[in-house]
Amino acid sequence: MKTLRLLLLLATLAPALPAALPETAPAIPATTNVTVASPASELAAGYAAAIQQMSPKSLVVFFQSDNKVASVKGIRTARALHGVVLITFSAGDMMALNAERIVLITDGARTPQG
Repeated sequence: MKTLRLLLLLATLAPALPAALPETAPAIPATTNVTVASPASELAAGYAAAIQQMSPKSLVVFFQSDNKVASVKGIRTARALHGVVLITFSAGDMMALNAERIVLITDGARTPQG
């Protein structure tokens, strides 16, 4: 008899049971990040790779600054960050150069013309 009462109780409560349960949070769709290489980021990566292969003793980077060409020396390392070449100097200071403004990278006596 107890079993029958228990089954009867379960049968009457079963339809109301899902409504009594707390709502679960909706599923959050997974996000996907897509990185698209731009011409500036490809240029920066190429410049950083070239700088790493050159002799740091005579390495000079020429870049367009305002209306003149400026140069930086004393470069220890360089790495690309999107469209920027991040240069670390021998003293530990850092400089960020827009890759599109670099005119010439040389480890010789060559200078930009113009």
